[in-house]
Order: sequence, then C-alpha cells, then structure tokens
Amino acid sequence: MPLIPVSSRALAYAALICTTALWGSNGVVSRALMDTIPPLVLAAARWVVVFVALLPLVWPERRALAHSLRHDWKLLVALTLLGGAPQTALVYSGLAASTAIHLGLLNSTIPVFIILISWGWYARRPNRLESIGLPISLTGVVLILAHGDLRSLMQLQFNHGDLLMLGAVLVWAIYTLRLKQRPQSLSLFAFVFVLALIGDLLTLPFAALQWVRAGGFDFGAREWLGLLYVGTVATLVPAILFSYGVERVGAVRAGILIHLMPVFSSVFAALFIGERLFPYHAAGFALVAGGAILGCLRPEPVISSQASPKT
Repeated sequence: MPLIPVSSRALAYAALICTTALWGSNGVVSRALMDTIPPLVLAAARWVVVFVALLPLVWPERRALAHSLRHDWKLLVALTLLGGAPQTALVYSGLAASTAIHLGLLNSTIPVFIILISWGWYARRPNRLESIGLPISLTGVVLILAHGDLRSLMQLQFNHGDLLMLGAVLVWAIYTLRLKQRPQSLSLFAFVFVLALIGDLLTLPFAALQWVRAGGFDFGAREWLGLLYVGTVATLVPAILFSYGVERVGAVRAGILIHLMPVFSSVFAALFIGERLFPYHAAGFALVAGGAILGCLRPEPVISSQASPKT
C-alpha cells in the first residue's frame, strides 16, 4: 500500500493536534458545568447539541443515512457505544466521583492501550521510534500530573469513579482502532450525526431518570453557553477532525498525540481559571511533545478498513 503524501500527513497531524487542544478545553468547561448539571444529563445534552447542529448539514444525505442505518446498524451501534454519548456518560459519571487530575492521568494511558490492543488483536508490533517515544511522552504527562513531584503519585487513592473512567479510556482506545471500519458511504458529518442520534436514543432515558431524581434544575445563561461550547467546539469539531486524522495516519499515531491533551488542559486552566504554571510544566511539555513527535516520525500505511482482527 503506498504511503500517504507528506502534505496530507501534515494536515492530518494538524487536525489531530487541534483535536487534543479542543478536548483539553472541554475538561475545563465540563468540570465547571458539572457543579449544576448531573453527569448523564450533561452527556446527553452535549450530544443533543451535536445532533441539532448537524441536522441541516446532513439533510441532503438523508437517503444515504437511512440506507446505512438499515444495513450497517450493528456496526453503527457498536461505534456509538464505544465513542458516542454512552462513552461520554461513562467519563462524566466517573469524573463526578473523582478528580480532574485522575482523569488526566487515566487519559494519558489511551496511547498505551491502543498500542497494546493493536499488538494483541491486529498483530501490529510497535516500531522502534514508537517504543522510545511513547514512554518519553508518558513520563512528561506523569510529571505534569504529579506537579513535578513523582512521590505524590504514591498518595493517589483510586475509587469507583476512577474505575469508571479507566473503563471509558479503554473503550475509547477500542473505538480509535475500530474507527477505520466506519461506513464509507457516509461523510464524516453524516457519520458523527448518526453517532449523536443513536447515542442520545441510548442515553436520554437514563438522563431523564437522573433529572427526575435530582428534582430538576434551572438552566441559566452560563449553562446554555457552556453546553453550546462543549457540544459544538469541544465535541462536534474534534469528532470530525479526529476521524479525518485517524483515516490518514492510523490509530496508533493518532493515539500517541492524545498525550498532548493534558498539556492543553494545563494551559487552559492557567488562562481561564487562574491556575499557575510552574517550571515542571515546561519540562513536562517538552517531554510530551518530544515523545509524541518522535513516535510519529516514521510514516506507515494505515490499517485497512477491511483488516481482520488476529485470530
């Protein structure tokens, strides 16, 4: 299989870096919204925004959408469970019982899971640069999350919320590897629209139940603006960019770049909620970026959409 042109790879990497930046901003905004909105309600509302935003854009593809829903519904439901509203609900449910620091730490294991699953399921061995770059990048992430003191990691206590988020991380790694199998008859917009549609059908009943148990709550301007942001800028746009990048550089390299997410989260937290940046941030940033770049240096053919798991 011929390699993807350099210019196309560069555009794909730019899209993936943009994706991690937007996902990093989502952590800041969503954590603030969870002070007033229950996690399942927030997850469902986030994808309702995606559905509404995409509806006019995918209307011309309604016949292709109907055809795909009839013939590819099993695959679409599987991808929705792995990367749509149910996965978001799992993240938010865990975050409600844990901390943003733990979420960042667990997110940093996504590239590890991707490489291990790809190795065990698709028999794809990591190359030398990936084997070197991944631990370097992971070290930078851990340094940032430990605030420069690696001994503090020994004091972290994990609870059921952490286990939920770990499950969500593992699910997302599988989604990343399965993404190449999405129906090619659908545009990226139409594909994400289907994820939003099926995901909300699966999660809205549980969100409604949580709403009733919470006794309802009032949506103010802050909540509406926050939902609009996480639904469009932090969900819709990165979902499109991530799918674009994975299709062009492969799941493994896309996964390695997820290590940049805690970097952006730290920067946004400093800019918008007043947290300070320290020298260990700079050291961590250098390790994260250096390891990610090293792991992505050698281009390779991406896993074919027709690839079969290892048996």
